[in-house]
Amino acid sequence: MQTHLIIALFFALTVFLAFMEDRIRSQHKVYILTGYALFMILLVTTKDVEHTADAAVYENMFNHYNDPIVSLVTEPSFIYLSKIVLSLGGGIGVMFFLYAVLSIPAKLAIYNRMTPYIFTALVVYIPVYFELHDMIQMRVSAAAMFLLASFIPLSEKKYWTAALLMVGSILFHYSAAVFLPFLFIGNRKLNTAGRVFIATMLPVCLAMYLLKLDWFSFVPTILPAIQYKVEAYKESADKGELDEIYPLFFQLYYLAKCSMLLLCLYYYELLSSKERLAPLLINLFAVSTLFLPSMATIPVIAGRISELFGIVDCLVFTFLLHIVSPPWVARIAITAVSLYMLVFNMLYTEYFT
Repeated sequence: MQTHLIIALFFALTVFLAFMEDRIRSQHKVYILTGYALFMILLVTTKDVEHTADAAVYENMFNHYNDPIVSLVTEPSFIYLSKIVLSLGGGIGVMFFLYAVLSIPAKLAIYNRMTPYIFTALVVYIPVYFELHDMIQMRVSAAAMFLLASFIPLSEKKYWTAALLMVGSILFHYSAAVFLPFLFIGNRKLNTAGRVFIATMLPVCLAMYLLKLDWFSFVPTILPAIQYKVEAYKESADKGELDEIYPLFFQLYYLAKCSMLLLCLYYYELLSSKERLAPLLINLFAVSTLFLPSMATIPVIAGRISELFGIVDCLVFTFLLHIVSPPWVARIAITAVSLYMLVFNMLYTEYFT
């Protein structure tokens, strides 16, 4: 509860800065973000391992990095860092610190470069992905940082640089490999047919969610090993051994994402003229939004991929400032959705017990 209170106060400060950010100079933003980075690193490093979701799992992986099973399923970056830290007499807290130092300042700097509305973006980021990635899933947090860093060179057609950064992300979390197809898509604008197709896929994916279907129901899996793993996930989900996706039609945040996706497609030309990275970000946002309902029968895969692509959520929601006038109305809407997510995490998730 103490962690929730600290994050709530941090969120409230960010909301205040979001409404004031049009008056904050760029240099002052850098100073504030530096303070933010230091505070976030401190919060991640000093979290209570016994009362934070997944922290005990990470501690077990850290202490048993040389176990054959752990080595097989865990990324090499975590294995090698565990070996080095343990050899120097450090504990799991040092690992949390190293990952936080690597990912948090870089992500804040990248977000600040990608949007002029950094504090509005953080209003979304803090109750959603700071809690989920930085506080809980430190490997995903580091992978997300490398992925974010790859988007700028990708938009500039520096494909080798983007590819190297994506490979770096995979070394921190294997699931980041799903981003590799975007090396071929890049920041190309969608034509009208492409936008209509994405808009049409939204009700299709929601129908798949209601009918308990997924893409593996239509597309046969070629590799038997992958098929076996998918079937195992489905069987575990049916038995209730895996956390189910919260009912999507009662999730305000997900419904807001659906609405935001449709708005982005409708105002696509306007947003593309205002935001250089809009085509790429909207494509990634679409994958995050569509993947969750269409793969909900396999909660582990659906949640992990949707959340990883969701690192652009905070940037895409700032697009509302270009669509809605005056800007304070847009910020109220963004704050309302984020406040819902803050309360939702406090009441219904077990991030911090």
